[in-house]
Amino acid sequence: MRKLVYVLGAMAMAMATLPAAAEELTKVRFIHEWRFEGHVAPYLVALDKGYYKDEGLDVSIDPGTGSVDGINRIASGSYDIGQMDLNALIKYRDAADAVPIKAVLVTYNIPPFSILTIKKNGIAEPKDLEGKILGAPAADAAYSHWPIFAKLNDIDTSTVTVENVGFPVRETLLAQGQVDAVTAFISNKLAVKAAGVPDDQIVGMMMSEYGVDLFGSAVMASPSFMAEHPEAVAGFVRATIRGFRDAINDPEGAMDSVMKHNPIAKRDIELERLKLVAEECYFTDDVRENGFGHVDAGRLSRSIDQLEETFSFTNKPQASDIYTGDFLPAKNERMIQ
Repeated sequence: MRKLVYVLGAMAMAMATLPAAAEELTKVRFIHEWRFEGHVAPYLVALDKGYYKDEGLDVSIDPGTGSVDGINRIASGSYDIGQMDLNALIKYRDAADAVPIKAVLVTYNIPPFSILTIKKNGIAEPKDLEGKILGAPAADAAYSHWPIFAKLNDIDTSTVTVENVGFPVRETLLAQGQVDAVTAFISNKLAVKAAGVPDDQIVGMMMSEYGVDLFGSAVMASPSFMAEHPEAVAGFVRATIRGFRDAINDPEGAMDSVMKHNPIAKRDIELERLKLVAEECYFTDDVRENGFGHVDAGRLSRSIDQLEETFSFTNKPQASDIYTGDFLPAKNERMIQ
């Protein structure tokens, strides 16, 4: 009887501690700027491998519908952390009543903004766009930086016909020859290929290679969450970096997570997307030298200055308003092998 009482007592104590153990995990509501495609794999890997849980976090990850909407959701308190375009955050912070959201980890060391064309169109350099038809969705992030790209490369924009095209048909119109080039992310080369253009005939001009010195997307957090849960923010950053490292070292394995969270995705296409974005945007020479998430304050300040070509600031933010490195681990913990 004494043994039975002991066992029952032990079971009761164990059950009583379960809620407390569960409460030790800090809930983090995370939203990504886009749907779960290959380039989102690092976050999904970190989730599936338990890296966030290792940091004491109970993380949920939701797909998004774009950076402007995502930033507003973080500002409203619907989400604690998200990955959004840093340039969209800079513009958002210009408003006098903007919630002081800050980036805590820059994931796109180089933005994916590009001009896509086909070799037969004879566009090898920016100046070659003169006299051509450029397809550009009005809400396209890459198109929003077209004026910067055009000014830096002395393009006579009066000779360029800009057609407002829809996102779903952008690459098809290029493949069919109805436009000569399009503004897009570099990963949209895959959609051009899917529209029937051989890979070796697709030309992708990254705007960053022609003077557009912007950063891309970044992990950003609400000020209230940073203030109330600084350890959670730092833990989220550490776990996310682990996910990025795993995704680049084992992209095939990373696709298991993508397919788990997006079963209708095409594995081969998303694998190619991950590799393309990783090579062009995530793991640049700067990142390999200075560690993942490295931000040069001077470059960030210059990027804010460049945005004045397309955006009229009224309360121009400073680099320190946009980004903090306080939550980054040491450089040796951020190196990509």
